[in-house]
Amino acid sequence: MNEIRTPSEKDGFICDLLIISDDVAGEKMASPGIRAWEISRSLSREFRVILAIPEYSPGAKDLGGLGDRSFEIVRYSVQDPGPILEIGARSRIILTQGYVLSKFPGIKDLPAYLIVDLYVPFPLENLFVHKWKVPGLKDREFIHQNDLRVYNEQLLRGDHFLCASGNQKSLFLGSLLSLNRINPEILDTTPSLEDLISVVPFGIREEDEAPGPPALRGVVPGIGAGDIVLIWGGVITNWYDPETLLRALDAAVRKEPRLKLFFLAKRHPNPLLPEFDLANEAVRLSDELGLTGRHVFFNEEWVDYRRIGQYFREADIGVSIHRTHFETMFSFRIRLLEYLKYGLPILCTRGDYFAALVDREGLGVTVESGDREELTQALLDLAAGAEERKIMKSRLAGVKPRFYWNTVVEPLRIHCRKVLAGEVRKKRLPEAGELARIFPAGREKAVAGAGRRLLWKLLHRLPFGLMTRIKRLLSPFR
Repeated sequence: MNEIRTPSEKDGFICDLLIISDDVAGEKMASPGIRAWEISRSLSREFRVILAIPEYSPGAKDLGGLGDRSFEIVRYSVQDPGPILEIGARSRIILTQGYVLSKFPGIKDLPAYLIVDLYVPFPLENLFVHKWKVPGLKDREFIHQNDLRVYNEQLLRGDHFLCASGNQKSLFLGSLLSLNRINPEILDTTPSLEDLISVVPFGIREEDEAPGPPALRGVVPGIGAGDIVLIWGGVITNWYDPETLLRALDAAVRKEPRLKLFFLAKRHPNPLLPEFDLANEAVRLSDELGLTGRHVFFNEEWVDYRRIGQYFREADIGVSIHRTHFETMFSFRIRLLEYLKYGLPILCTRGDYFAALVDREGLGVTVESGDREELTQALLDLAAGAEERKIMKSRLAGVKPRFYWNTVVEPLRIHCRKVLAGEVRKKRLPEAGELARIFPAGREKAVAGAGRRLLWKLLHRLPFGLMTRIKRLLSPFR
């Protein structure tokens, strides 16, 4: 374990890298907090890192229980932005995520090199969250417009961007192009755009936690030593499909009563987030089908980060069933990484990054969205195929090292080195007049005419024979 370092005051900077988590971090944390924590942990082996977390993050003040860190932690308050802006002003690089730039707009005016982590495409997720929470279409459109404002502001202000997959990179490159962040100037200096965006997937810890006391078998009433345990490794957010899973399980347990399904959490660890509607719907349906307490079990609270591995170790199969929609193709299901880490054969819906990995590497079984019969059969096949599950576990062990945090963070580490060495500088941001916009009425013909005149001038610079042939081809369009 590296010794905890306090950043020095050399050259007026107190750290090389300030990482600001938009979500709680510490003893209880969901994916944004875990990502900020683990990136801080990995990069602090080489750089001076400060991690800023919300003041309401649960756990002890010093977070000593996670004591494998070599970075400093500070807590911030949105109501009092002064301290975080002061730290940011004395940081060489700032890495933000989520709504951080919206909460602290002063960060945009600091001289630090700004890296924006876009791995959660929140405008897409919120389309489905607000469909349940906000009754009126007009109100949902207002919220969506605000999400887009926050999203576009990040794209306009960042010097470098992070995403989690190739699909996400395509999405964000399209957005960057539409905002003129991809332009002749930047392509002249970095044609591959590697200095603009890096693929940094979510990762897993290379080290295993020390085994703890049993968490499921013999502890949760109804889950015994001989049962086949399916684990749902997180909250039931509004883009998942617990209904199809529960109805499929209801059919499967009539043939295989040893099947048990454990939902790891009903509530998110961030106290500011409301309950998820689908979580309550899942409980209602499970009760209605008579599964609760017999074949389906709901853990009420979020599990401590240090203890979460014990639940996965006692499970047999990791499950993630979602609906196929716009969010799917750009998602990066973090819970499936936990299944990968702990060697759990994966049962998931087709259509996203991880489903393609599962199919390609033979890590489990994928099913079509909403197909209850196919899902029922997959549950029965996995339950009966103990030997096949062992083969899947060996394949999972082979894939796992690709996702170790130190491996996935390497593109970011390399980029930070270049920034700190002065090889990459802050980008020139487009001014308002340089942003693509619709021409006012009446100007389209003038612009089109100017374009045609320029084309004809260029043609006259070509050899006479070639110019004549091209003119003949283009004449119908004059």
